Amino acid sequence: MRVVVALPFHGVFGVIYAALAAALAPLSAAAMVDVLKATGIHPAAALLIAMSMTFFSLAASPINVVVYTVSRRHYIPVVDYVVVLGIPIPVPRVALHEEKSYIAVNVGGAVVPLAVATYLLAKIYSPHLVAAIAAASLLTYSVSRVIPSVGVVTPAFAPPIIAALSALIAGGGPAATYVTAVYGTIIGADLMNMRKILSHRPPLVSIGGAGVFDGIYLSGLLATLLSKLL
Repeated sequence: MRVVVALPFHGVFGVIYAALAAALAPLSAAAMVDVLKATGIHPAAALLIAMSMTFFSLAASPINVVVYTVSRRHYIPVVDYVVVLGIPIPVPRVALHEEKSYIAVNVGGAVVPLAVATYLLAKIYSPHLVAAIAAASLLTYSVSRVIPSVGVVTPAFAPPIIAALSALIAGGGPAATYVTAVYGTIIGADLMNMRKILSHRPPLVSIGGAGVFDGIYLSGLLATLLSKLL
């Protein structure tokens, strides 16, 4: 297993990231308490789990675990020269050139929210929830764009709004909305665009690579907050 450690942002932006992340922590923990309580978890246990999840997400934001490697082989013509009696003689040959793209998942920005969403999905599974995830995935994909050297971008508030509305198919509520947001963003923004992303031959693709400010993490948080208004 290959692990790539890289801060989501560097320099001044790294300091700003840390400050905003610390400010976001109480809001994130409060939202997760509502999500966990909705599945019948005791309020005290929900608070402990929510605080632990938020802390671990922040701490693990620099950690990216490589899960798959895409290799591409290209054969290119090369000309070597052999000197015979002082005369350089060209000797053409074909050389093998290999490129690799590493697909990784960010622990704080993808693994943690996906683990929580999967637990919740097992607790509240229904065909309507699957339909909500499918709708959110397709709609998120429709508003996403792949930008070379940047990755997948979407309008800032589109994924959480899409998730909150799609979750109404499953009856709404914090838990269903969180599951819909996390799965809808991962499937619609990342997985469905993976072929386009790899066509640009990036050396590293990190799902959830922006840590707690990645679309996966923020969509789950913001969609959950929006669910209280619907």
